[in-house]
Amino acid sequence: MNETTKPAPEPPPREPDDTARGRPGRRTVGERKQAVLELLGGKATVDQLARRYGVRAETIEGWRADALDGIADALRRGDGRSARELELERENANLKDALATQTMKAEILERAAKLRPHPTRPGRSR
Repeated sequence: MNETTKPAPEPPPREPDDTARGRPGRRTVGERKQAVLELLGGKATVDQLARRYGVRAETIEGWRADALDGIADALRRGDGRSARELELERENANLKDALATQTMKAEILERAAKLRPHPTRPGRSR
């Protein structure tokens, strides 16, 4: 190396990158939530978030659409239960009704059996 050439300066040390993943584009629920909150709060644009998280802009827009659907669903229901929870509650109520009906039928049959005299054997002839 001659005196007029200087060695290239070393690049600054990189900060740890929390967004590195084994599969590009795969993000945790927490990361998606953070991205959507920043987007809805006006703190970042779709393009900024797409670059930061290493995904396409359409992916960020999909996350936003999913979040808005969830918000709309929660506001329609008003009680915070999911559609699946409501379905399970209806099914549970139906099963309880069916069990009550079967229990009543069993009790009626048991009472009827006690009221009706049992047949006796015919007597032996002598």
